[in-house]
Amino acid sequence: MGMTCFVIMPIGEMIYDGITITEAEFKSHYEDLIKEALLSAEPTLEIIRADKVAIPGTITSDIITRLMHSDLVVADITYPNPNVFYELGFRHATKPGTLIVRDKSGPRIPFDISQLRCIEYENSATGLKKLSEQLKPFLEHYKRDSSRPDSQFLELAKITKYQYPYSQIEQVQEDAEIDMILSVMQSPKIFELMMRQSQGEPVDQREILMEFANNPDAAKSLLMAMKAGGKNLLGDEESSSTGKKTTRKRRKR
Repeated sequence: MGMTCFVIMPIGEMIYDGITITEAEFKSHYEDLIKEALLSAEPTLEIIRADKVAIPGTITSDIITRLMHSDLVVADITYPNPNVFYELGFRHATKPGTLIVRDKSGPRIPFDISQLRCIEYENSATGLKKLSEQLKPFLEHYKRDSSRPDSQFLELAKITKYQYPYSQIEQVQEDAEIDMILSVMQSPKIFELMMRQSQGEPVDQREILMEFANNPDAAKSLLMAMKAGGKNLLGDEESSSTGKKTTRKRRKR
């Protein structure tokens, strides 16, 4: 199975500086030049363009997923397009393996990304061959070191050891669950009761609570796992809109 490659470029009709570039022109540009050059450089690549997973002007969860997980992303920035720049920034903030290309006859590169490495090509048979030759070193380098940062954000994240917030949450939850399981396994009686309960057998909850009371370490690990998993230990409900606690009112008897 070859590497996956997602190509981001305009997929619908676009008007720039009074010139109309049609959807068909963009598609031909992709099929006859960019895709051909990529396959010539690496025949095993599995290549897909956004028009296969979305309609023009949309950024779907499928596109975002491919930006997050594709081995390679090739961004054609020949024409300034909001979707392309958004998707390029998204990719630069999530994973290495991004290559920027542009038609050298197109408009000047916007200042904000002018410092980024970009391969220029000509829309011709000779240009296709030359583009393929320029792509080969990049692909070989990626195979050797696919984790090396290739954007300013990823370089800074590596230097500062930045971790995405959701990754941290998942790790905390996982560590808490592991600690809880290990603590429970050290108490054969608690382990037996919880196994019976998980198999659907009737178990007296008071018996489990008494065993936890006799084993504070296991009780602490359980409470930490519940807290890490977002379960409220006091029976209160968290308001999803304000983040404030709202305590259930007791019904009058």
